[in-house]
Amino acid sequence: MPTISAPATVLVTGANGFIGLWTVLDLLARGYTVRGMALSSSKVDALEAIVRRKHPEAKDRFKGYVVEDITKDGAFDQALEGVDGVIHTASPLSSSSNYPKAFIKPAVQGTVSILESAMRSASVKRVVIVSSIVAMADSSVAPPRTYTEEDWNDRVVKVVQEQGKDAPSKAKYDASKVLAERAAWDFVDRHKAEARFDLSVVNPAWVFGPVADDTLPSPASLSGTPLYFYNMLFARPAPRERFPACTNWVHVRDVSEMLIRALEVPEAGGERIIANGHVSTWTQWLLANQTLELVPQLDTVDPTEAEKPCAPHAYFANEKSKRIFGIKYRGVSETFADVVDDFRARGWLQHLQVEG
Repeated sequence: MPTISAPATVLVTGANGFIGLWTVLDLLARGYTVRGMALSSSKVDALEAIVRRKHPEAKDRFKGYVVEDITKDGAFDQALEGVDGVIHTASPLSSSSNYPKAFIKPAVQGTVSILESAMRSASVKRVVIVSSIVAMADSSVAPPRTYTEEDWNDRVVKVVQEQGKDAPSKAKYDASKVLAERAAWDFVDRHKAEARFDLSVVNPAWVFGPVADDTLPSPASLSGTPLYFYNMLFARPAPRERFPACTNWVHVRDVSEMLIRALEVPEAGGERIIANGHVSTWTQWLLANQTLELVPQLDTVDPTEAEKPCAPHAYFANEKSKRIFGIKYRGVSETFADVVDDFRARGWLQHLQVEG
């Protein structure tokens, strides 16, 4: 399939999310024209305001679109008119029901819906979908070995099928990622004869890093992995124990970079690609803080403890991402410094009496 390059037009779904917003801003910085999809007009208004503040020179290259229900047939048709590429980061979640279908059906239908709209488009050349490493394995229960793009987390689907509404919420979420990604590949396989676009899937590990949304009023307004990272390292009282002990993780800006390269690089077509920078312990994050002398009030750790290797654990291979994208992953020190700079600028570390 033809590759995409600026100033092509790209639709980003879930554009106000942690990954989605960074992707929008990075696309604009590279000269792309961007359409950002959000679920309500208020979120689109906020998104457009952020773009005006952060990229005033690019305000004419950005347009927000409201798609209130991404599972509806034709939901993306209008937004995809004249679009060259799609980065699909949106995945609806339901917390109002314990039944697995409340998690799985929206994720699967939302994915299929955008592919159906892409089929009706005469301009879309590539669709990039954000999945997750949980579509390969759940590192908290998976046997300690290296997992690759060849692996599928069929175990969690079986657990949810057997336990139904009594299955853990995380299992239902993980199953939704597995089944949504499988649905995407199945759709493309069924329509390969007539499709004018190809598919690339990026599977991030835990995503850490600074938050692009500068309107958030407090740490309580965070969600997902940024909130988890804040609570693990900066919340007080500090957690008595920090789990999981060994975390597969990737910087959010590296994920954004990979999503854009997934549009641009011919070899990414037809591939699922793990985005996993490193495996680190929370002790190693605290040691980075100690070494950089960023937040003196955080826990002091013994460097020899931080240097100890992780216990046997699941590791998600990143060789394919390095080969296809030429990505150089940011490390613990750079990522921690990025987060501290972000949180300090927002005043979210004042309770630690951060010394500037």
